[in-house]
Amino acid sequence: MIKKKFIKSIEIIPPRYKIDNLFLNQIVKYNKSFDLLDIACAPMANLRISPISYAHNLILKGINPNKIIVNFSTRDKNTLALQSEILGVASMGISKLLLVKGDPISIGNSKRSKEVFELRTNDFISLVNNLNKGVDYSKNLINFSLNLTIGSTLNIDLPFKKIQKTITKRQNIGSDFLITQPLYSEEDFVNLRELSKFSKCKIFAGIFPIKNKKTFKNLNNKINGINRNNILFDELKKSKEEDFINISSKYLIELLKKYKKDLHGVHIMTAGDIVLASKISNKV
Repeated sequence: MIKKKFIKSIEIIPPRYKIDNLFLNQIVKYNKSFDLLDIACAPMANLRISPISYAHNLILKGINPNKIIVNFSTRDKNTLALQSEILGVASMGISKLLLVKGDPISIGNSKRSKEVFELRTNDFISLVNNLNKGVDYSKNLINFSLNLTIGSTLNIDLPFKKIQKTITKRQNIGSDFLITQPLYSEEDFVNLRELSKFSKCKIFAGIFPIKNKKTFKNLNNKINGINRNNILFDELKKSKEEDFINISSKYLIELLKKYKKDLHGVHIMTAGDIVLASKISNKV
């Protein structure tokens, strides 16, 4: 019997104002700790350098385009702009996309910007799936083949049957993989184990170690799709801030080790801390 591969992905958050060679070189140095490098698109609705530009620079540094996932958000662009950029990414040899709704403008630093949301997430998945079939959003035939791998996100703080229904819908309209919002309760991992058994698309367990009180506050007040009723949150409320990262990293690593054999993979979010992400990856 062939053992299934446990895939390790990292979320990379592009810098705010310039493409820093130091950070690029750090990603290159530690990239072997990960199977996939997922480049976020203005997360938390904060202004960041384009993930496409950042992907281009990683490729110039020698990263294989097949290892890169580029994020696209329905929040910021209409269907013409989204399709144009997706075709541009495909022309760079990048075939993996993560399609997201995007955090609301109200929580970020670009409050004068206007949200677009021409498409819902499921509509966006269908659009890209149609591009793979050779048809654009306006039903025009495109005279070349695309072989895009489509990813989307998954909230895990919902009733089990509702999550199951979402997964079935997403895979039926074209999703090849799903990344969960950060998991913090053991119940989340138990549910994900059961969900992974029937899912035809791969589901990666999202984990996000908590570094400080600001991150903890944001997770409690700004991020949707998280199960906040868990042992870790209770412990952090009683702990010193300088101990947050060690406590949360240890807790999440233990849960990953316990359930790893029944999961498709992990998606590690460390807000740009490549060294920490690499350590977590190597321990699981």
